Amino acid sequence: MGQKALRREKLAAIRKMACEIITAPEHHSLMSRELALDSLGYLWEVEKDRVGTLLAC
Repeated sequence: MGQKALRREKLAAIRKMACEIITAPEHHSLMSRELALDSLGYLWEVEKDRVGTLLAC
């Protein structure tokens, strides 16, 4: 698998984890909620040109 594919998979995993935590915050600790928000910030910076993928949460 190429580097681009690995990067896409990593970003997809981060997005999935963050969306799962944000959609059910009562089931997660404050620290994991903060991590999810930080992860979304990271994704926002990395994926500036593809904002539509972030809005799919």
